[in-house]
Amino acid sequence: MRNSSFLRASLALLALAMAATTAEAQLERGVVLDFSGRGSGGARNAVVRAASEKLDLQRSSDAEDAARNIGADLSQPAGIAAVAQDQGLTLVITGEVTGRGRRARTHIHVYDDQGNEVAYREAGRPTGRANQRRISAAAVEAIDQALGAVQQRRQEEALARQRAEEEDRRRMAALAAEHDARQAEEEEDEVPENALPLISAFIGIDGRNRNAEATFTSGGGRGYDLGLYPELSLRLESFPLGRSASAARGIYAQVDLAFALALSSQELQADGTPGPEIDTSAWRMLIQAGYQYPLDDDSFRIGALLGFGIESFTIGDNSVLASTRYSFLRLGVVGDARLYEQLLRLRVDFGYRIVFGVGDIADPAADPNALGSEASGGAFDVGASLGGHLAMGLAYGLRFGFTRYSFDFSGDAGDPEAVGSSFTDKGINLSVQIGYAY
Repeated sequence: MRNSSFLRASLALLALAMAATTAEAQLERGVVLDFSGRGSGGARNAVVRAASEKLDLQRSSDAEDAARNIGADLSQPAGIAAVAQDQGLTLVITGEVTGRGRRARTHIHVYDDQGNEVAYREAGRPTGRANQRRISAAAVEAIDQALGAVQQRRQEEALARQRAEEEDRRRMAALAAEHDARQAEEEEDEVPENALPLISAFIGIDGRNRNAEATFTSGGGRGYDLGLYPELSLRLESFPLGRSASAARGIYAQVDLAFALALSSQELQADGTPGPEIDTSAWRMLIQAGYQYPLDDDSFRIGALLGFGIESFTIGDNSVLASTRYSFLRLGVVGDARLYEQLLRLRVDFGYRIVFGVGDIADPAADPNALGSEASGGAFDVGASLGGHLAMGLAYGLRFGFTRYSFDFSGDAGDPEAVGSSFTDKGINLSVQIGYAY
């Protein structure tokens, strides 16, 4: 039992000693410099006694030596700050005694390590024990006030540093986010190798002809033969997901427009000579969408297209052929092969046209040259083209196409001899286009 009590007492004493050592280790470093004035030695001793309980006091001679070494003036705030920072001091205490006899006064100044006077106290004359105790008490108050000011300043500085660090982190995060966004933008803008063009726009001149023949069941027929005439042609192609790495990159759309330029017709007279010119106009439009699957790193593409189109051919008053306006649904297949990088590609098209409107040629009330009131049939087209584009985006296309419509007519016709006739309408198209691919 005694051994247990002794052990507990020893542990308690050890804990107290460790606490005292920790408390002592936590004391701020300080120095009390020499005071000036009559009786200043006694005043300084009283301050030193008080400061030794509050601070880890350093020798004043060390501070004075440091001042001489670094050329600091301890009578000035800047010199005090320089020595404090050189010696690792938190507080520097100076003072002076003014007056004489009973009117003598002791002045205590406490500076922090930045040379700021953070506390000041005034006490009586430095003679007598009672006065010495009063000076010590005044010094304790001044030191406590100074330590509080230093602690507050450190907290403010720590808070300011924390805010600055947070601001730096926010700024760095913003810069990193901006960099990532810019890099993502650059990567998005960067065209991957063998990417399909998002959009290609072309304009060009086409050469087109027309050969139409009507055969009557009663025998005979009529014909319309138009040589090569010019057209202004426009084409827009798009792989809207062409830069994607997924299979969706093959989604495709195409729009074609063409308008005849300076077009006219002439009807042959009975003697075989051409008659007067007849106003003639022609235009066509085709909108398609579908899919072209890229194979072998886009060396080949194969796909299918579905489209809607109109081909209009209007002829003024004549006794041979009625105006036509074919409206149709096109079902097509397409193949594309890379011959040399992206500079030269070969494309082949084939399409079947489901025709659901033919225009005045099946409307006797609108045109006396109508071949009947009802038409049945369809059409097909084939095409081949060479094209490509440069890295700068300049693109070109050389195209060939052939289209053939074939119909059988029934019902009333504008001419009784034309009842039950058959009709074919075919033409060749040559096109040269330039444009821009992005």
